[in-house]
Amino acid sequence: MERKKTLKWTFDRYLDHGIRIMSSRTGISSIIVLGIVLRIAQFLFNRSLTEGEAPLALNILERSYAGLLQPLGYVQAAPIGFLISEKFASTMLGTGEMALRLFPLIAGILALVLFWQVVKKTLERSAIPVALLLFSVGDHLIYFASEVKPYSGDVMVGLLIILSCLWVLQNKLQPRYVLLLGVIGAVGFWFSYPAVFVFTACILVSVLWILHTKKYRMFWWLSIACLAALTSFLVQYLAVLRSSSTSPELLTFWQHAFAPLPPRSLSDIAWYGYVFLRMFKFPLGLWEYGLILAVISFFTGCVVQFRKCRAVLGVVMFTLIFTFFASGLQLYPFEGRLLLFLTPLMLLPLALGIVYLAKAIANTSRLLGAVVVLLLIAYPVANAGYRLIQPRAPEELRPALEYVVSQYQDGDVLYVYYGAYNAFRYYQGRIGYTGDHIVGAESRDDWSGYNNELQGLQGKKRVWILFSHVATAFGADEEQLFISYLNTMGERIDMKLEPGAAAYLYDLSP
Repeated sequence: MERKKTLKWTFDRYLDHGIRIMSSRTGISSIIVLGIVLRIAQFLFNRSLTEGEAPLALNILERSYAGLLQPLGYVQAAPIGFLISEKFASTMLGTGEMALRLFPLIAGILALVLFWQVVKKTLERSAIPVALLLFSVGDHLIYFASEVKPYSGDVMVGLLIILSCLWVLQNKLQPRYVLLLGVIGAVGFWFSYPAVFVFTACILVSVLWILHTKKYRMFWWLSIACLAALTSFLVQYLAVLRSSSTSPELLTFWQHAFAPLPPRSLSDIAWYGYVFLRMFKFPLGLWEYGLILAVISFFTGCVVQFRKCRAVLGVVMFTLIFTFFASGLQLYPFEGRLLLFLTPLMLLPLALGIVYLAKAIANTSRLLGAVVVLLLIAYPVANAGYRLIQPRAPEELRPALEYVVSQYQDGDVLYVYYGAYNAFRYYQGRIGYTGDHIVGAESRDDWSGYNNELQGLQGKKRVWILFSHVATAFGADEEQLFISYLNTMGERIDMKLEPGAAAYLYDLSP
C-alpha cells in the first residue's frame, strides 16, 4: 500500500512538472520552433507537384498578371491576391517548386505565430500548450504549408481577422480597432475565399457585443468597417468570383461536397453528422480511433467557453454555420482541405475540453486523466515525428519522368495516363523531355476504352506508360487495370516505381 502511494506521488509530481514546463515561456517557444521546423522540413523535401497543384501552377506560369484576373483554365479557381503573389515569386525566383511554394510556407509560419497570439488571449494557461501543440504538429497544416494552393493562406488570413476581432472586443470597440478589422477583412478577401465566413462571424459577434454593452454609437464605426469590407468583396465578386461560382465544371467536381439544404431525409441529416465527425480527422489531423473522444472534448470545451468567453465561442459557431450554409447554397464545398481554415477555430474549444476532461478524470485517477490527453495528442505528435524523417510525397511524378528520360531511346513511345497530364506538362520542359507523347483519355464509365487505346500501340517495340494521380475510387485501381491489359499484349521490359507515380516500359511488338 505504501509502495502504491509512493508511485502515485511520483507520477503526480512528474505530471505537474511536465505541465509547468509545457506552459512556461521556454515550453511555448519550443512548441512554436517545432512547428516551424516541421513546416520547413516538408518544404525543403521539395516533393513533386501533384496533379492538384500542377494545373494551378500552369495558370500562374502561362499567364500574365492581367491574365490572372480572367477565369482560370484547367478547372481551377484561386483568390487574386494569392495568384499575384505566386506570379511575383515565380518572376523573381524562378518557376521551380520551391519558388511556387514560398508564399504558402510563409503563410504557414505566420499562421503559427498568429495562433499563439489568439490562444494567449482566449484560453486558460493549462490549455494553451495543448492547443498550440496540436496546431504545430497538425499533419495537414504542415503539408499545405508547402502546397501550391491557397489553403495555408486561408488559415493565416482567418487568424488575422480573429485576432483583430479580439483587439476590437478587448479594447471596448474603440474606433481605430473597429476600422482596422474592416481593413484587414477588405484586404483578406483578396487572399482567401473563406475569409468572408470568419469576418462575417466576427462582425455578428461585435454587433451582439454592442447590443449587450449598449454602446450604440459604435454602430457607425462598425458600419464603416463593414462597408469597406463589403465593397472589397463586391469588386472581387464582379471581377472574378461570379464566373468561378457558376462554372459548370467546378460545380460538377464539388457536387459531392455540397450540404443538403434543407435536409429532406435521415440520410441528409446523417450527412451533417458524418462530415462534422470527419473534420476531426481531416483537416484537424487527429487519430481516427479517437474521434469520438475528440467530439466529446470539443463540445465540453464549447460549454466551458460559453461560461467563460462567449465571444470566442460565437466566432467559432457562427463561422461553422456560415460555412455549412454556403455549402448548402453550392457556393463553397464542405470538404477536407477547403476546411483547413476552420482548424484553429475548432482547436480552441477542443483544447479547453481536453484539459477540462483530464482534470475532471484526474480527481479519480491522475493516470486516466493523462491517458485522455495522450489519446488525442500522441498520434499527431508521433505522426509529425515520422513526417520529419519521411515527409509526405503523394505523387512523385518527377523522378519517374526523369527515369524515362534517362532510359529513352529513339523510336520510343510515351503514353501519359490522363490523370498525370498536367503534372507531366509542368515537368516536360524542366526535365528536358523532347520526344513525342500520347495523352490518354478518361474512360471511367467504360474501361474497355483503355484497352482500345492500348491496342492502338500494338506493334511498337518500346512503349512507356507514365502514371500519376491514379483513379482508385470508381471500382478499380486504374493503374492495375492498365497493367493487366498490357501483360496480355506484350512483355514488361522495365519499370520505375515512386510514391503515387510509376513508369513502365513494355515491348508490344508482334
